[in-house]
Amino acid sequence: MKICVIGAGSSYTPELVEGVLAAPLPIEEVWLADLPEGRERVEVIARLARRMAKRAGKAVRFVPTEDRLRAIEGAAFVLNQFRVGLLRMRSLDERLPLRHGVVGQETTGPGGFANAMRTIPVVRQIAEEVALHAQDAWLLNFTNPAGLVTQALVDLGHRRAVGLCNIPRITERMVVAGAGVPPDAVRISAFGLNHLTGTHVFVDGQDATAMVLASGAAEAELRKSAPDARLPEGFFPSLGFFPNPYLNYFFFPQATYRHALEDALSPEGTRAQRVQAIEAALFAHYRQEDLDEKPPELSQRGGAFYSEVAVNTMVALSSDTPCELVLNIENHGAIPELPDEAVVERNALVDRMGVRPVSCEEPMPRVLGAIVQAVKEYEFLTVQAALEGSRRKAREALLAHPLVPGAEAAEGLLADLAAVNAEFWPVLR
Repeated sequence: MKICVIGAGSSYTPELVEGVLAAPLPIEEVWLADLPEGRERVEVIARLARRMAKRAGKAVRFVPTEDRLRAIEGAAFVLNQFRVGLLRMRSLDERLPLRHGVVGQETTGPGGFANAMRTIPVVRQIAEEVALHAQDAWLLNFTNPAGLVTQALVDLGHRRAVGLCNIPRITERMVVAGAGVPPDAVRISAFGLNHLTGTHVFVDGQDATAMVLASGAAEAELRKSAPDARLPEGFFPSLGFFPNPYLNYFFFPQATYRHALEDALSPEGTRAQRVQAIEAALFAHYRQEDLDEKPPELSQRGGAFYSEVAVNTMVALSSDTPCELVLNIENHGAIPELPDEAVVERNALVDRMGVRPVSCEEPMPRVLGAIVQAVKEYEFLTVQAALEGSRRKAREALLAHPLVPGAEAAEGLLADLAAVNAEFWPVLR
């Protein structure tokens, strides 16, 4: 079995390598593809991966390359984990919206829009290459904004595409830690969009959502992005679902904006700037010739459980026994409030025959449904804007987003974002 990783110069890759080496799959080759400017990083990671394979006693061949077509050719799985414009552009995604009084974030709001507009044209090229050179491959997308990028792949007709996210896995771990229950006893039921889900929690088959909400786990997560938010009494328990942490941007926009602005003005800077420092330290570790395992410092980078999500999906897609996973996939009626063609984040049964969404047990709560439906329309418009180079649809996408306060803000944001992204975005007409 051959696996292709696009964007393999990412500091996340050793996390993936660890999972691949432990996977119950006949993996023989992992091709590590990146652009020429990422050559040194990919070669560093390839050498570390070989040392990790030797330590694990696995005869897996790791091939660094700048030839994406060769990397894709004949692959069983193609994993997207690239970042167009690297952390330099992520930093602008985080900073520029703040000038317009809107929170800046790489997947949510105008920052996520800018990221998607850079990324979707590249994803279109990759989808075409996979269709020509690895027709039977599954394209697993971890590239942010993951749900929106997967929507583009589906709209382009790539039916063997699945979006991955580690937040559902993190939610499971939070429940296990907060409720003190065995991991095998927990099942989560997620419904919504990537970075915009509600979750019902079941322990030993019984609905334990209220217990988890009462534990304070949701509020603890909120305080990371909105530490000075003033919560109405009983706010989280009254929701009836465990909220994805990214819902903070919609529930508490002013508090998250203030916190983001404080970060941008601080000596440490935005999250992108802090990640740059973390990555510099990580690659210093990766270059050490005696390092033959994933260093513990990688946990500071984010992306916890990435390898579990990716490997579990590959194993399930190679198995005759269905496995239930939370993925970003076509809706096909699983969430009645959203169109069939919408890419949603939902539980799915996965096996060699493909991916089948599990129908929701009950209607989506209206408070979540109102936000989700608005953001889904923004996603549809963003995909169209990126694929068609339409300025009108780009403006409408921003105007449709709940975090953008009106037409003047949408037009100002579009002008500023287009100017700084001229190197990457399609020409808007």
